[in-house]
Amino acid sequence: MTEEQLAVLEKFGFRAEGEQLKHFKLGIVREKEEFARFSPTEELQAYVKQILRNQCLWKRLE
Repeated sequence: MTEEQLAVLEKFGFRAEGEQLKHFKLGIVREKEEFARFSPTEELQAYVKQILRNQCLWKRLE
């Protein structure tokens, strides 16, 4: 995972812990390799936004 990818993820609230990325406010835990496959920054941002949007929708339904 590149520094640029980590910067994008941190911008959206994720923090790296070992081989995992965690979003503490929303309770999301994902493996780094899931995000490492996105090379253009725009694709990574779109994927992260999708994850956050889906998590927020699930929280509303609970």
